[in-house]
Amino acid sequence: MGLAIRVMELSDIPGVVELQAIVWQDHFLKERNMQVPIMKRTRRNMEYYLAKDPGGCFVAMDGNRMVGTIVSHTWGSVGWFGPLEVNPVIQGTGIGKALVTESIKYLRSRGCTTVGCETMASSARNIAFYNKLGFKAMSLSHVLYKRLGDVAPEEVESKRARRFQPGDNLDEYKALWNNILPGLDYSVEIASTIERELGHIWVMDEGHAHAIVHTYEMFEESQNAIMKLLVAEKGHEAVASELLDRCEIVASMEGKTGMFIRTYDVNPPVLKWFFERGYELQGTSIRLILDGPDETDAAFHVSCWSG
Repeated sequence: MGLAIRVMELSDIPGVVELQAIVWQDHFLKERNMQVPIMKRTRRNMEYYLAKDPGGCFVAMDGNRMVGTIVSHTWGSVGWFGPLEVNPVIQGTGIGKALVTESIKYLRSRGCTTVGCETMASSARNIAFYNKLGFKAMSLSHVLYKRLGDVAPEEVESKRARRFQPGDNLDEYKALWNNILPGLDYSVEIASTIERELGHIWVMDEGHAHAIVHTYEMFEESQNAIMKLLVAEKGHEAVASELLDRCEIVASMEGKTGMFIRTYDVNPPVLKWFFERGYELQGTSIRLILDGPDETDAAFHVSCWSG
């Protein structure tokens, strides 16, 4: 019947989750010769993606069979995509290229002037794939993990950080985001976290610092929290450290046993900052950009383009 690409629907989620699990099991077997059980994404995770960018999530169909998926993300004028999945049996037949093309069209239609993605630095195949599509390799992103200890409940109120309030003015934050990359806007992540109850948002008025920690289950049976975002004015490392303390405490109180953080290398903090806080390096990705400028180091910024 031929390949058809269409916008993802809520009814597609079970098939998307199954395909993603197949693709990642195949990846670990081919790239690392490892047979590992892969945790499946939760329906809640996919619904969160669909709600943020409903027109930018696509599935590739061969008749009634789902053979590929891609998820697009827009942060103001910054657009990126991931995950991208293609059935291992038919990889190399142009399906991945077709899905990336659809995502790029969507991101540009949303006014994104920077378009890119991140992929595993160890995958020569993936890097070559994106290079052929015109993407240029930039800096590295790092995946870090820390096992969380037990925290006494009274410690939660012992810091200066406060919860973000829906009525808080975002203008000062937007000015900080714009210094990182013109047009960068995390408002959608703040709104999604609140509306869908994905986790917690903490702010500190000193240094205009703010952080998002996701404590919902991104993967089935996951016991880990994920630091989605941490931003502070440059030179305010102590403020950022206090915010991360707060996020770790809240995650631990919700029964999470570990914290994952992904951070882009072009921005402080350097890896040493995380190592001193008890984090360990778990893996490394590479950022690739098709259009637009890369980030600057104008702020203390923990974030990444990874789904």
